[in-house]
Amino acid sequence: MATPPQNQNPHPRRRQSTVYTRTLVRAIEIAGSPEELAAFLASTPAEIGTWASGASNPPMPIFLALVDVVAANALTPTALENLPAARARRSTAAPRHALTSS
Repeated sequence: MATPPQNQNPHPRRRQSTVYTRTLVRAIEIAGSPEELAAFLASTPAEIGTWASGASNPPMPIFLALVDVVAANALTPTALENLPAARARRSTAAPRHALTSS
């Protein structure tokens, strides 16, 4: 029986635990759901699923945002919005109240 290459998961059905998958799983726990985390990251639940499965790694800016979430650990809504990823997202997003100006 041939052995798989060192970097290949010998059990393809099982997710290989990496720093990326472990960080993502913890961030999902903190956020409450993959959907909530996807919304925070301005990503999609499908992308979260792909990264969580280990099929691919998140882009480095997303991974660093995940590290911020995990490092903050006890997140309140205010703390979540003050993370660098949230500030960056707000600075590039169109103002939500643009239609309500007097």
